[in-house]
Amino acid sequence: MSSAAQSVPAGAGDARKGGFAQNRRLAAGILAAAVVIFTPIGAWRSLSRAVDKVEAQFYTGVDGRGAVADYIDDSLDACLGLISVGENYDGASEATQALRTARETVMRIMESPDPGLSDIHISNDALAGSFANLKGILMNLELSEQDASDLDYYATQFEGAQGAVNHSGYNEAAEAFTKNVYNSFPTRLIGSLSGVDAPQQFK
Repeated sequence: MSSAAQSVPAGAGDARKGGFAQNRRLAAGILAAAVVIFTPIGAWRSLSRAVDKVEAQFYTGVDGRGAVADYIDDSLDACLGLISVGENYDGASEATQALRTARETVMRIMESPDPGLSDIHISNDALAGSFANLKGILMNLELSEQDASDLDYYATQFEGAQGAVNHSGYNEAAEAFTKNVYNSFPTRLIGSLSGVDAPQQFK
């Protein structure tokens, strides 16, 4: 082979080294951009899943305790029973209708695709007020022996279910997550930037 064929143009090695370095810088830049883009996305997804898990406890229960949603269902059943008693007395007709309307409102909100817990809480409070009103009216009427017994039964069922709502532990779980996780840095910033709110509370 001739010496001419074996010769390398001056500067060719440096050019190859420069091109390699340039490609490495480009690859590093692409990687850095990917990290900048995908790290917040991954953090947002993780936060969103964590918040959803907390809020799911409204329907599944906290630490083995009954779920708020189930206790509200029990309250609705008790309301239906008291309505059946109220329908037997003209003096309780207005209060009976008010409880029926309050019950239907709670059911409509609970059955909506994405019910807000504050909306459920407000409607549940209205339900409790309507129940207490009808109960008070019926207690001042001359009831049949069966209706008097039913009144006591449904009142005990309703008050027990509502008491269980207050001791379900859901709000405490949501508050603990918000304080210990959501409000920490950088979780709060990620939540603010991505539109992920702290878990809803039932109040």
